[in-house]
Amino acid sequence: MVKSMGKAATEAELAELELFLEKFPDYKRLHQLTDELKSDIPATGPVAEEELNKNLDNIWTKIKAADDAVDEQPEPKVITGFRWGWAAAAAAVLLFAFAGVFYTLSKKTPPQLVSVLMQQIKVPLGTTRHLVLGDGTKVTLNAGSTFTYPDNFDKATRDVSLAGEGFFEVTKNPKRPFLVHTNKFTVRVLGTVFNVKAYNNDKTTETTLLQGKVQVQLTNSPEKTIILVPNEKLIVVNQPAKAAAANNSKQGKIEYQVAALPDVKPEEVKETAWLDKRILFTNDPFEDVAKQIERKYNVQVVFESADLKNEQISGLLDKESLQTAMQIMVQTTPFKYRFEGNVLYLSRK
Repeated sequence: MVKSMGKAATEAELAELELFLEKFPDYKRLHQLTDELKSDIPATGPVAEEELNKNLDNIWTKIKAADDAVDEQPEPKVITGFRWGWAAAAAAVLLFAFAGVFYTLSKKTPPQLVSVLMQQIKVPLGTTRHLVLGDGTKVTLNAGSTFTYPDNFDKATRDVSLAGEGFFEVTKNPKRPFLVHTNKFTVRVLGTVFNVKAYNNDKTTETTLLQGKVQVQLTNSPEKTIILVPNEKLIVVNQPAKAAAANNSKQGKIEYQVAALPDVKPEEVKETAWLDKRILFTNDPFEDVAKQIERKYNVQVVFESADLKNEQISGLLDKESLQTAMQIMVQTTPFKYRFEGNVLYLSRK
């Protein structure tokens, strides 16, 4: 029976099978049911799985209906054991049928479609997330981040994607580089500690190296490689297409900038202050600080005075409530604020 399903039986074997099925109608019915496994099933993809499941449901429904029909008829005692034998035969043939179908589907599936299961984490505003990847790499994600990674790293490279901010402590593996993909660049490391800030609505995309060495490849200039050493930061400007074209027509194209971090204590590095749920800013535009406030406090900030966005401000927000944080900031910067639900409005005095 299995050979006939696989189209491997000879004409003589098929004739013998037909005689057998005519003699034993129950087996003939089973053969017809298992043939449904092959009908109209595409070679690969989600449609194949859907059709297969549908056929299986139909088969089991028909088997149950047939079984119920047998139950309604009185059975001579001499064949009471036959139904158990028929059920065992049915299970065996169905098992072979299922295995054959799944084997055929897997053989026809292109290798590139057989991929590892990907996971995605979206971190809500006002929170951070910690996780350990399959290779032991530790990742901390800032509020408003989306991080995509595989369950297991089984390729030549360890690839993850980030839209937001993440702090990486990568397990060293010289044979399998670790790659962090963002819209603006890809960071390639073997094993090191670094921070990536890649929010789509920020003015810049940045990566800051704390230990080891990283290699960065720009998305728009893949032929160019940038090497960072500890306490260096790569900054790529996120410009709208029109603004970028206007700037490039007036002056030489500026794709990126490498800057050295100030010589300060580790706890005073503002690029990683968010790990301790702090906001550290030194002569930063108020607009940039406002985005950090939105992420830390899960609030929307609206500037009612547009020029206030460019006001340079300095300070540190730690464990204060948002109300207290505003009271502290107005002591050094001339502005007014008010709350309406989950919205913070800022304006000039």
